[in-house]
Amino acid sequence: MGMVEDSSSKREKRVLGVLRHATPLLRLSASRKLLGLDHLEVYVKWEGGNPTGTHKDRAALAHISRAVSEGASTVTVGTCGNYGVAIAYYSLLAGLRAVVFVPRGYENSRVEEMRKYGAKVVPVDGTYEDAVEASARAAAARGWYDANPGGRHDAVSFKAYSGIAREIVAELGDAPYAVAAPVGNGTTMVGLYLGFLEAYKEGYASRIPRFIAASTLHANQVVESWLQGRLTPVVVLPERVRETPVNEPLVAYRSLNAEEALRALYETKGRAYAFGDEELIEASLLLRAVEGISSLPASSSALLALREFVREEDPEGPLVAVVTGKWLRRR
Repeated sequence: MGMVEDSSSKREKRVLGVLRHATPLLRLSASRKLLGLDHLEVYVKWEGGNPTGTHKDRAALAHISRAVSEGASTVTVGTCGNYGVAIAYYSLLAGLRAVVFVPRGYENSRVEEMRKYGAKVVPVDGTYEDAVEASARAAAARGWYDANPGGRHDAVSFKAYSGIAREIVAELGDAPYAVAAPVGNGTTMVGLYLGFLEAYKEGYASRIPRFIAASTLHANQVVESWLQGRLTPVVVLPERVRETPVNEPLVAYRSLNAEEALRALYETKGRAYAFGDEELIEASLLLRAVEGISSLPASSSALLALREFVREEDPEGPLVAVVTGKWLRRR
């Protein structure tokens, strides 16, 4: 038993050693004028600097560490791409097996990267939600570690994403007036809220920022619930979904952490906005061309959301957009 515990401890330390440094908080310059934000202090919290290129590294790292500590040998998720790559990467580092369920029709699924890191990829006929359900069923039936959102390990993801908030507070010396984040399941937003709440309670921040949710026009349960003034998630019919290579990370007719994300919006007097693919692509290209920041178009929605927020009221302090991913436009 002692030898097993020693081996497990070494693997956990090896995995935990990967993310030691905070991702950069970058102050915007010329792009502020182009976005109508030139009179404000605006920052991008760029998560593209993580090993696999997105904020999903944070949750994946935390889940793989937990899986190692629990003695699991296999970790599973359903994913539209980024999370699966991160899970595969950290599973490889920890010596675990990764089984990733991916919707067969998704175009930006990063399947080859998952396989490069040794993951078994299982195509699923249907939506992202179908892939998550298939993964969760397999975990329950086979005793695998379930790293999916909306499951019993949600607190692990929330804690991991709360680190983004703590890093922002450390860099600014306080919480910003408002923080915008892209929303699919709402998991990242919940983690951010808990991180800022913790910083406020512990005296590191003088306030909790206003929360701004950013997503796609083509069906997201968190945004649609907010726009209807509902704290309880509304029903979004699956046939309303229109997935594209641009909006895949944001589309969710059933956001798996919708209730918690809505609570964060209401408790911070936040707002929610939705955007079309062309706007998302334009924002991503703007960030790259003017600021030298590479981002997924879906995550650039956070910057657009700040623009809309400022059109409705005058902020009383700095603004932060959480932006993730490195994007190469396909021809």
